[in-house]
Amino acid sequence: MKKIYCSVVVPAHNEAENLKRLVLELKSVLSKIRKKYEIIISNDNSTDNSLEVLKKLKKIAPELVIINRTKNPGVGYAIRDGLNKVRGEIIISMDADLSHNPAEIPKFLKALKGWDMVCGSRYFKGGKAEMSYSRIFISRLFNFIFRNIIGVPVKDFTSGFRVYKAKIIKNIRLTSKKFGIFIEIPLKAYNAGFRMTEIPISYSRRTFGRSNLAYLKQGPEYLKVVVEAIISRFTK
Repeated sequence: MKKIYCSVVVPAHNEAENLKRLVLELKSVLSKIRKKYEIIISNDNSTDNSLEVLKKLKKIAPELVIINRTKNPGVGYAIRDGLNKVRGEIIISMDADLSHNPAEIPKFLKALKGWDMVCGSRYFKGGKAEMSYSRIFISRLFNFIFRNIIGVPVKDFTSGFRVYKAKIIKNIRLTSKKFGIFIEIPLKAYNAGFRMTEIPISYSRRTFGRSNLAYLKQGPEYLKVVVEAIISRFTK
């Protein structure tokens, strides 16, 4: 049986209006790579018709793997459940709201040669972010603090658009329940000795639905992840 080359992991909460376009665009991009792939959508306690949309998409996209979560809501749980299902050698993580462009995936895969993780960055030279000034300020502030406290060479910790080798997940333990997982993965990967780099991405404003991220509410969880990473480093 042919091995799966890459697994796309996408957490989704009430993204019914975005899922069809996302899956079809992923299918179009990944089919050109000419290697076996899978698209894992972790449907996280959605109250819209996301599950029905995914079941219909499964008929035209057999590569689609559906995880329907009905307990423990939270993007951290959703991503962790998705990662537990991964069969590919390489993991691609991204958002379900089309803020991340599937067309940028090939440049991630190209950049991965020689590295264990490639992080998509809105703040690296050439990156773009369609966000409000207040959100950009708060996001940059968090990233500045994390980068200078931990010393990880990444300018955009809170972006979920990344490509990395599956062996990373086998060597770190993830515990975040919500958005803290976005900084937990690179922090723990870096502490475990994995090599990472970043490339610029264009982050687009969502067309449908509402964002579930609230930076000020997530602050305590972000700081919890950072403190645990510092303690882990010094303990080692």
